[in-house]
Amino acid sequence: MGLFDLLKGLLGGGSDKGKVEPAFIQGESGQVIVHRHSGFRFPQDVSEYVGVGPTQYDEKGLDVSVGYNHAKLMGLAVTVYVYPDSGGPGSLAGQYEGCKAEVSGAHASVKVLSEEVLSGAPNGTQTEGRKALFSFEDELGGINLSSLSELWLFSHKGFFIKFRASYPDSMKPHAPQAVVGLIKELSWP
Repeated sequence: MGLFDLLKGLLGGGSDKGKVEPAFIQGESGQVIVHRHSGFRFPQDVSEYVGVGPTQYDEKGLDVSVGYNHAKLMGLAVTVYVYPDSGGPGSLAGQYEGCKAEVSGAHASVKVLSEEVLSGAPNGTQTEGRKALFSFEDELGGINLSSLSELWLFSHKGFFIKFRASYPDSMKPHAPQAVVGLIKELSWP
């Protein structure tokens, strides 16, 4: 099932009571969906990544995500989240701490390896951001697996843009560059 097959499911009917407003509109090429509130564009496939589907988390369609799996680096997965920024003082710092807590809560053995303050965005507009790199141990099929997770969070034009990437530690020489490549290649509003 492709990304746009999943999109059709999100646009399905229902009663007017509690009706979910569609979060995405189909872009001009048919290979892109656009988050109708932020203007963030999600191609079905981008760079060496394959889109794995959009998710809408709220009825108004303000809070969404789209996943991407790397076609060559098996085990590298990135999810891009777009959701409203309250815009209050310290909202980025507070949201960043909350996102770090989510990662820590999902893995008992998580360690923060590094953190960075970021400025600018791939499309050249001025925006603020934060980045953290985590390590953790996971069990897969009875085997302990050392993994890394990257958290990138930007406040951009009234929305948070969050990237969560995870990959086996063995991909460390190539995965970080592939994550940066995806962030740069996506079309920011």
